[in-house]
Amino acid sequence: MPLPPSAITTESPISIAKFLAVEGSTLLVKGYAGAGKTTLALQLLAQLSKGSKGVYISSRVSERKVAQQLPWVEGIRSKEKKNEFIDIRLGTAESVLAETLRIIGRKSRDARIKAIVLDTWDGLAKEMEEKEKLKAEKTLVALADSSRTRMIFVSEEPGKTTMDYLVDGIIELVRNEEYGRIFREIEIQKLRGTLISQHKYLYTLFGGVFRHFEPYSPAACDEGKWFKPIEDHDDAFSFGTAAMDQVFGGLGKGNTTLFEYGGDVPYSALRLVEIPAIVNALNLGHGVVVVPLPGAGVESLAAVIRDGTSEEAIRERLAIVAQGDPNAFKPPFYGISPKNPKEGTQYVSDLIAGVRRRSKREGVLVMESVSQVEGAFASSLDLLAEQISTWISNIQTTRVDTITFFMPAESLLRTRLIGMSRGHARLFVRDRSVVLMGDKPSTEAMVLEHSRENPILPALTSIV
Repeated sequence: MPLPPSAITTESPISIAKFLAVEGSTLLVKGYAGAGKTTLALQLLAQLSKGSKGVYISSRVSERKVAQQLPWVEGIRSKEKKNEFIDIRLGTAESVLAETLRIIGRKSRDARIKAIVLDTWDGLAKEMEEKEKLKAEKTLVALADSSRTRMIFVSEEPGKTTMDYLVDGIIELVRNEEYGRIFREIEIQKLRGTLISQHKYLYTLFGGVFRHFEPYSPAACDEGKWFKPIEDHDDAFSFGTAAMDQVFGGLGKGNTTLFEYGGDVPYSALRLVEIPAIVNALNLGHGVVVVPLPGAGVESLAAVIRDGTSEEAIRERLAIVAQGDPNAFKPPFYGISPKNPKEGTQYVSDLIAGVRRRSKREGVLVMESVSQVEGAFASSLDLLAEQISTWISNIQTTRVDTITFFMPAESLLRTRLIGMSRGHARLFVRDRSVVLMGDKPSTEAMVLEHSRENPILPALTSIV
């Protein structure tokens, strides 16, 4: 099920916003049909015309259809009475020039008009001879500069055109398919006089709103607030967040779920999946056993969990596995230094049994780092895979506990673990945003961010 944007906004990437802050700027918005060019152009118009007035000249679609497809546009028009819609679908390139001259001339009497969107120019320009077309384009760009009016041209021409060389800025909306999912990117190709800190961003058109995704930025856990526990589903533990439960249906009891992550995925992003589920299970009375990710730091992990639950839950129902002498640790930390995979999996199984006895509810949530155990038994991977398979079979037979593996994409056990797991999702970085998508069950690609309302919880937005 697609998820809505975590925030509906008309804001553009900061480099585009800085570029359009300069009066007289001309911008070309390119892209295939259905890429969201009109949506983006109208949002830029709304952004530029704050406290003033903008004009949208359409050669493709009527005002009624725009309002039907993008309800928020009609809301802006009727509420603020500031943006003007001019329909020239039956016009010619010459009439576009005449209309623009009329608007620019009116601007001298009405200084509130700050931006004009022409959607689309190239459809009309095809009717002109090449020499006349170039002259008309030069005239439009010169008009924008001399009148200090920002002008946005919308184009569906895929290749280079004469307009590319005349305008001050070019952005292109690109649609790709990877892993059978849609990925949308806004590519900033040129912005004269403006530093472009990032050339590509993922974006979505969910709900008829263009929203780009900023680079993933970790949020401090102490900025969040802990949440009311979410009850177990009929046959699954909750992720501790409605967003994850809605997409994946929870962590099935008796099932194994595998989260595969790329090497550039920040640990703080993995925690958005891991920590809410752990805290939720503890607060419901379940036991939890955690084999942390390498470099996570068992003390810092415990500190984050401790902020969200009671000391009684930590003491009785939580076990965090640490590498080292068992005698050197105190609960909730349990040291482990097994000699072989069989001894290691047996030790964790014993921990699960102990936590289960002390828990208020049946069922233990197990969070395990594959790279941690893979690194410990690098010379015995076949035996390790055999032990994990036996362990998973036991979990599936009892249908009480659930295991969640976090596995690096380059793991040597990858193929075998995917085959053993009933749930499989991937996390990777694209255009500096963290993307999450499920393979079992299959889901759309979604951008994973910290919730604005509560940064310890994830926000998921479908790329549609």
